[in-house]
Amino acid sequence: MSAVTSPPPPTIPAHARRPRLAPSAEVHSPADGQGDWVLQHGARYVRINEKVADLVQELDGERDHEALAARLGGAWSTERVGSAISRLDSLKLLDDGETPAPAVAPRFQIVPPMTLQLTLLRPGRTMQALGPLFARVFSRGAVAAGMLCVLLGVVALVAQRDAVAATLNSPLSAVAFAGVLFALLLGVSIHELGHAAVLIRYGGRPSRIGVMLFYLMPAFFCDVSDAWRLPARRQRVHTALAGPAVQTSLAAASALAAWPLTDGTVKTCLLFFAVTSYGTALLNLTPFIKLDGYIALMSHVDVPYLRDRAMADARRALARFLFGGTYQRELSTRWTIAYGFACLAFPVYFLSAALHTWLGTLQRVGWVGLLLAASGLSYLAWILIRGALRLSAEVKAAGVRPIRVGAVCTLLAALACAALFLPARQTAAAAYVTDASGTRLVLPQGSAAEQIRPGQRVTLQTNGLVLNDTVATARVGSARSGRTEVPVSTYFPVDLGGAVVMDSTAYPLDLDRIPAPATGTAEVELGSVPLWKSLHRTYVLPFLPF
Repeated sequence: MSAVTSPPPPTIPAHARRPRLAPSAEVHSPADGQGDWVLQHGARYVRINEKVADLVQELDGERDHEALAARLGGAWSTERVGSAISRLDSLKLLDDGETPAPAVAPRFQIVPPMTLQLTLLRPGRTMQALGPLFARVFSRGAVAAGMLCVLLGVVALVAQRDAVAATLNSPLSAVAFAGVLFALLLGVSIHELGHAAVLIRYGGRPSRIGVMLFYLMPAFFCDVSDAWRLPARRQRVHTALAGPAVQTSLAAASALAAWPLTDGTVKTCLLFFAVTSYGTALLNLTPFIKLDGYIALMSHVDVPYLRDRAMADARRALARFLFGGTYQRELSTRWTIAYGFACLAFPVYFLSAALHTWLGTLQRVGWVGLLLAASGLSYLAWILIRGALRLSAEVKAAGVRPIRVGAVCTLLAALACAALFLPARQTAAAAYVTDASGTRLVLPQGSAAEQIRPGQRVTLQTNGLVLNDTVATARVGSARSGRTEVPVSTYFPVDLGGAVVMDSTAYPLDLDRIPAPATGTAEVELGSVPLWKSLHRTYVLPFLPF
């Protein structure tokens, strides 16, 4: 008869034998006596039940597990105390003698992967005293009136659809562009104050308010992590949705204010602000990236770290499909795997769509545009590489046989190489100008000018910040090209006048009629080439220094 031995008990770290709570950790009781207790350590919030809260408050570094069980009594046994202590230790909530107390967040922070934050204000008692005012501003009647205003704003934009189309298809004047940019920054700041106001209205406290560069775009931020202390899910959801609600209300007010006005700079600014604010609010409600929509969804389903855990399950599902192996689920619900795949794919889709839309414009405006485009491309590459590394880590942890990993990777590499030789439609971003000598195609010197040939088809488009409607089609003429100077605004949808010019190469165009407007963007069809050559010409060649 063979002896059966049980595995040795896990070794308890020295600091966990007589546990002490981590420095600066704090236990918060439920607001108004309802909801969960919250254990806060710096910017981290961990929800616990009342029994665990009783245990945590006894962790003074003097009592061992047996003494703690005896003091707490009831359902607490030495084993249960040990299990709870082990869990708290895994969350880095015990004092191990090495982890320092979390410092007050510095005014300037770098938040990976591409966010720079500068704290301008740490709300104190003065802002907390405005709680009664915020309770009236965000009462049910006020919220209903705001929702009605948002709907009326959409109606106003539909009624002004011709003016909206003209605004989005036309370059803005320098004054209009500066005005819209200032209004958008102001609107985003009010958006963030909306989060803070609702959090204060429910008894919470925002920790920081400031400005940031979010994926190279200026924006405001408000740290409302304290919302996790709110007792009800709906309160946390309301806090997350307050920002988009405020922003769409501002957009509606702008659309309604523009309705009775005649065409002009003021109407253009109001309409542009309304459309972009509605669009920004909708993007903010997307639950697949860490914006307000995600916070609202996470609060509604009451699952902390929902996105990270769902993406982990999606990666493991993909790894199991490709390589086999056994993987542990983070979440048991079925829908979270599909949600995780959407979270993995959306940043790639969004950034790719943005680059596809703006790459031509960025390439036309010189080295500054090329730098911005290169930053976007580098970040996209970083997302893909990071995803591949995390997938490989999941496969390695599952103990998949190396021979299968090698076979699958070889197959995937072969398919990727084969895809690089598929035919792809190649185009070149350009512009057109109309003057006394006729309509000409123009490209900045050093761009794709050497690829232009007589007879190539050219699509002439409007030069709007948002839309680029087709106005005419033409062919590159047979006459020789020549050097010329054109205003920078020919390539960029902001009218800076003729004071700032760019050296360009001009080509004659054969077309049936003079296009209206007289200047705009153009797209030259270069024919069909292998995908690898198209990618090289579009994403590599413009950024080379020679």
